[in-house]
Amino acid sequence: MSARYKHEKFTKCLSCTRRWAGDTCRFQNLRLWLRNKETGQAQGTSFTKAVVVKQQEMRYPRNWNVELLSQHASIIKYTVARALLPVLRIELAHLNIDAPPTGVVHRMRETECRATCDTCLTSLFSQSWMCMLCGREQCADCYEKMKDLTFVEKNAPADRRAASLARRERHVHANPAFFTCGSKKDHAWDSFFPVSRFSKPELIEAIAGMEHTLRYGKQALPQRYQPISNASSPEAVPSSTRSMSSGDSSSGGPLTPPDYSTSVFSPEPKTLSLNGRPHPRNKHDVGEIPYYELNNFRFEQVTRDVFRSMWANGVPFVVTGLQERLKLPWTPQYFMDTYGDQSCLIIECQDDTNQTTTVRDFFSQFGQHSSRKGCWKLKDWPPTSDFRTAFPELYEDFSQALPMPDYVRRDGVLNIASHFPMNTIVPDLGPKMYNAMASNTETGSKGSTRLHMDMADAMNIMTYAAPKEDGTPGCAAWDLFRAEDSDKIRQFLKSRTSTPAVKGGPPQDPIHSQQLYLDDTLRKALFDEFGVKSFRFYQQAGEAVFIPAGCAHQVSNLSDCIKIAVDFVSPENIDRCERLTREFREQNHALAWKEDVLQLRSMMWFAWQSCERQEKMNGWAAGEDRVEGVVGTA
Repeated sequence: MSARYKHEKFTKCLSCTRRWAGDTCRFQNLRLWLRNKETGQAQGTSFTKAVVVKQQEMRYPRNWNVELLSQHASIIKYTVARALLPVLRIELAHLNIDAPPTGVVHRMRETECRATCDTCLTSLFSQSWMCMLCGREQCADCYEKMKDLTFVEKNAPADRRAASLARRERHVHANPAFFTCGSKKDHAWDSFFPVSRFSKPELIEAIAGMEHTLRYGKQALPQRYQPISNASSPEAVPSSTRSMSSGDSSSGGPLTPPDYSTSVFSPEPKTLSLNGRPHPRNKHDVGEIPYYELNNFRFEQVTRDVFRSMWANGVPFVVTGLQERLKLPWTPQYFMDTYGDQSCLIIECQDDTNQTTTVRDFFSQFGQHSSRKGCWKLKDWPPTSDFRTAFPELYEDFSQALPMPDYVRRDGVLNIASHFPMNTIVPDLGPKMYNAMASNTETGSKGSTRLHMDMADAMNIMTYAAPKEDGTPGCAAWDLFRAEDSDKIRQFLKSRTSTPAVKGGPPQDPIHSQQLYLDDTLRKALFDEFGVKSFRFYQQAGEAVFIPAGCAHQVSNLSDCIKIAVDFVSPENIDRCERLTREFREQNHALAWKEDVLQLRSMMWFAWQSCERQEKMNGWAAGEDRVEGVVGTA
């Protein structure tokens, strides 16, 4: 609210009630003041769909790790069209909603902040709704929930009204903030108006382009597409305005389960590791634990065809031979000498206590088994600043050593995240460093990194491993689970452990809560009771583990290790990223623990716009556009 009206008796938005935090008014460029012509005093406020703000020009990337060719752009566009076309069609229907008194209010797409649902923290891309009293903005799913809990027909019988009230009270008990309005009233469905960050012309043009891409995507395109005149007809647009963030994947159909028929089962997993090295023995042997063999490739063997044969089916794998590609030492001494005076926060892996220390003091404990207490880790380093800015020489060394750089590098031509405009809040996909002292996999251990899933694809390189206490080569024990085994793992963990409910809500997801580690005893019981095996691998220095989105995984360093990891978004795994976004959204209803930093749909939209821009700039003829090697069909 402008200072000009701060003394007026009108409701302030959520941000204006906490200006001390530096927030900007939620109603900026959306709300109009109605003033008395004679006195000049404010008489009221109004929202009007006539207020259409011109979108800020986006500064899209111009350079990638290699030259962006027509076929690269075609692969990206085909992938995006499959996933995003249904969402844009529904947004076009959203623009046609008749919602008096405001109609659909248009707002500019944010560039200096991430727009997220105030209820579930999912990034806002389309179909949002805003409270006209406090300015809270909700995604379509949260608004539908609000409407379901607060809408009662005028002439509804008493028993139906009572049932609706009881349902509402149960939800208030589980999530008290859901109905809270800044106006000191409770939210109701009719206090929200529809909001869109799109104009109808750009939607119609994008829908036409995506329909054309899907129709001719696997063959030469004869000519540049033209906008389809019936894009806004009832036949072309679904009547429902529900979000695509619930139900089946927006890219069409269920995910195809990977084929593990070629996976090798070792009958003696306690005597030979999967990568051909002696298997580390535990002091407390719980018996043989079956596992899948993880495919292992030398750096020069990982061609695009090999990569895609694994990746399209959601199969993790290992690449070796990276140690000689790294030019910098990446040792404890290097970090002590170069960054030793920096302050850092370290966490004890078993009990989650933390303390502040220096980089020098932390790394000086590596290899000093007898003089230290606890298993400490320095994770997500640097915690706030961009890795490239904080450690430019390490970033360059890491980037030039990567296998499959077209996918993995931040500027990789097939990394969908590489198209994010430079003048927006770009998702922080890393790289980040994970440095931890030795732990173990024995009964009661919580490992070094607990069981979890990443929102995107990931790759983790071990750059250094100190010798173990007995002098043998150091390593880290990885357990990676098939995506289709996730529900069995959840069922098992719920029966064996507990993740407490939050504020009376349902228990947290045992995987997404990142509180549990499957030690040797639990891992054996998981196989005995549910037949679930992990991909067990012992990572050594110079080895990279590729983890597809949707694969639960955990790590226990068996010696002091230095690792660096990066996330990326591949065309092959858009479906899995979308599903994980939905799962994290459900978790946020019980506990707001993870903001949707990936911004998957915004990422895909920017990738489409970026590739369209490159086609125009380079004068690529439509006949040159081909989609070869893309997983799935339209």
